[in-house]
Amino acid sequence: MKPFAWSFSSLSNFENCPKQFYHTRVAKDVATTQGEAALWGDRVHQYLEAGLHYAKGNTAEAAKILSGLYNVPEDIVVQHAAITDGGPDKAFAGYWPYVEAIMALPHDEVLPEQQFALNRALAPCDWFAEDVWCRGIVDVLLIRGNRAYALDWKTGKRKPDSQQLRLFALLVFAHYPHVQECKTEFVWLKTGERDDAVYRREQEAEMWQPFLPSLARYNAAFKQEMWAPRKSGLCRGWCPVTSCEFWSPKK
Repeated sequence: MKPFAWSFSSLSNFENCPKQFYHTRVAKDVATTQGEAALWGDRVHQYLEAGLHYAKGNTAEAAKILSGLYNVPEDIVVQHAAITDGGPDKAFAGYWPYVEAIMALPHDEVLPEQQFALNRALAPCDWFAEDVWCRGIVDVLLIRGNRAYALDWKTGKRKPDSQQLRLFALLVFAHYPHVQECKTEFVWLKTGERDDAVYRREQEAEMWQPFLPSLARYNAAFKQEMWAPRKSGLCRGWCPVTSCEFWSPKK
């Protein structure tokens, strides 16, 4: 079986439990549902994406996103107060300052929700290209000269992970050959905390190394069609794969 294109989240899910990954992402014979926290996180990301488009003067794109988010006509959501005050129902009041803070940074370009894809040669390709190997989305990308800033909004509990930040920088270096330095950052919206790391282009080969062991296991699972279960606290009723030998109901 040919390995699927991987992303940071899919590789992490595979490492957490290959069996769950197989049933939910490969065979797709077990459905997964988003909890309330995840759904809220998606909505916050949509609001912030729309806010950045609006701040850039792209009101049409902002209206398109917010119209779907709120299920209201586009001519309502393009009003200044409707966006800066948190939207028609004020659900996102308090998040607009993050948009202002981004726009206040020195930049040549501000690019919301940038989708990046690479093939095995580590060359940029289309998101759905036949030879796509790796995918990733950067919530906000700022370019200024030969420097970049890649930011990821986080709505959950703080859990720093340098691997994801490293992948952001690798994707940026591949798509922007002139960029020599990339600052990466998590912004934890609940607390305002931040975690960052700075990478330089000459570190690229070294930066890929931490991913290789996981990718070797990932590729082997597809080629051998072996998806071993991995026991964890999620087995106690949290995993949707109830047929697994380690699954047990919540207590």
